[in-house]
Amino acid sequence: MTESKILKLRGEDAEDIQIISAVLQDSIVPVCDIAYREEDKSFLMVTQRLCREKPEGEPEERVCCALTVTGVLNARVHGLDPNDSESMLDLLAIILEPAHCLNFVFAGDVRIRLDLGEWSCMIEDFGDKWPALCHPCHDTKHKD
Repeated sequence: MTESKILKLRGEDAEDIQIISAVLQDSIVPVCDIAYREEDKSFLMVTQRLCREKPEGEPEERVCCALTVTGVLNARVHGLDPNDSESMLDLLAIILEPAHCLNFVFAGDVRIRLDLGEWSCMIEDFGDKWPALCHPCHDTKHKD
């Protein structure tokens, strides 16, 4: 493995969220590593991020990446049993709606929707990287 460099990004608007979404696309997210803390209006999620910043041709790696959203007024889930702590989710995208809602879209029609007040978002890598054992395969064919 190569020397680890810590990725740390802060988001405060739709453009920032597009970048964070691209960085976290295809992350694996254990359900047990998702939490909404109503008492301090924060949402926390630990992902196993696919490191796309590596030079082409080098083996793909994953790293743990903590996502924190502050200023969360409410969190709702669709298609997810929060008690199924052993489930793993595949993160497809993070979308900020004009109505101050942050949507996490996962494979299998699973979604988490955060209603936001004055908010900010932060992602930060931690720990050592490891070889990616599975690789995302996106179908690029369009069906007519």
